[in-house]
Amino acid sequence: MEKDIEKLAGSRSTPQTYRKHTSKNRPLASKERPIDLSQWMSRIEDHAPLSSLTLPGTHDSCAYTSTFPFIATQTLSIRRQLAAGIRYFDFRCGLRDNVVEMCHGIRFLGLTFSSVLRVMYRFLAKHPSEALIVQIKRDRGSQRSTVDFATGVSDLISKHAERWRTANTPFTLGELRGRIQLFRRFTFPSVSPDPSNPDAEPEKIAYGIDVTSWQDNPSTPFTICTSHSTQLTIQDHYNFPFGTPLPSLIEGKGADIAELLVLAEKCKDPGHWFINFTSAFEFNLRYQIPPHPIAVGGRWWGEWVEGVNVRLRAWLWEREERREKGKGRLGIVAMDFPEQGSVDLIQALVWTNFEREDEEEGGLGLGLDVRWFAVAGLLVLLVWFLWRHFFTVFIGTWSTCSPDGLGRWSKPVGVSFAVGIRG
Repeated sequence: MEKDIEKLAGSRSTPQTYRKHTSKNRPLASKERPIDLSQWMSRIEDHAPLSSLTLPGTHDSCAYTSTFPFIATQTLSIRRQLAAGIRYFDFRCGLRDNVVEMCHGIRFLGLTFSSVLRVMYRFLAKHPSEALIVQIKRDRGSQRSTVDFATGVSDLISKHAERWRTANTPFTLGELRGRIQLFRRFTFPSVSPDPSNPDAEPEKIAYGIDVTSWQDNPSTPFTICTSHSTQLTIQDHYNFPFGTPLPSLIEGKGADIAELLVLAEKCKDPGHWFINFTSAFEFNLRYQIPPHPIAVGGRWWGEWVEGVNVRLRAWLWEREERREKGKGRLGIVAMDFPEQGSVDLIQALVWTNFEREDEEEGGLGLGLDVRWFAVAGLLVLLVWFLWRHFFTVFIGTWSTCSPDGLGRWSKPVGVSFAVGIRG
């Protein structure tokens, strides 16, 4: 486990090490095994629990409308994220004038929750094989509103209830195809089981998977246990100690990510959720480091420092090289700018849900590409053709056409060695 953490943290690697693993210099299996990322879940069995899969996701999924460095965490719109294979969405919301709007912290992003949901509904209508996880967090207080936040969100969800699953019990991919599972990170009102009894203890309403006990910026992963024994282990260490330089911040964040990736892969319980945030920032009097250089990379005192995305891609490559036949669950991986730094990071995560190609497509289990056997076969055919049409004429005339009958060769009249036929 320590070795895996070191690889992603980069404590023993150089920028050149990471560059050699990028798709430009070293194509990965995802490049050789094309898949339609807009409907990659169509290739997975219905009975698979969604918690048993690797799900590419985005952190602060709607923060693509801002250009302010400490607000922006994405450049792809929700429609493009869906098409690129993202299946987990982290929505931060607030109420303004009784309308639920998307925000990042106190900053509104110019999008309403209803407009974002319309994009998702259209996508699911065109891709009924897909299933989405949406986590909703209340990120700021209400402004000029008379309804409470929970009511505003639930009213929008109830308008298209057929597209949502708001139960808090375990589920499979088949149950969720064409729909959205709610992860609730906001409080929901309790109701009295007996309205006629004012002394009755209020009971919580089951509304989505309850993750309201989410910890803020813990330095180690934490686990939430819901009322239905659903367990979620989460890594969300996003802000580092005062005065942490960019190289150390990226290495520390890489170690955090690798720790949960390894835990997720080794866990034998398919119903256990793992949520791994690759995002971070630093803002203090000494350093002001926004999310983008941490995710993609940046210069530090004139030297380029590879970001988390490239390091994660290199880690996935090395994992695939050493992995034997079989799938490997890494859980939800919520990223900033997932299309940058490494062009096929999302594909690489998706491919961890499938068996290795060499065993699937008739290989010998030796890591050999079937195409090499095809090339070898063509070479054999070429040698046979040359032997049949050239050398047989040469050998056949050695004994039959020699003037003394002793096998000494003399060129027969009318034989063309260019085409191997008699004139």
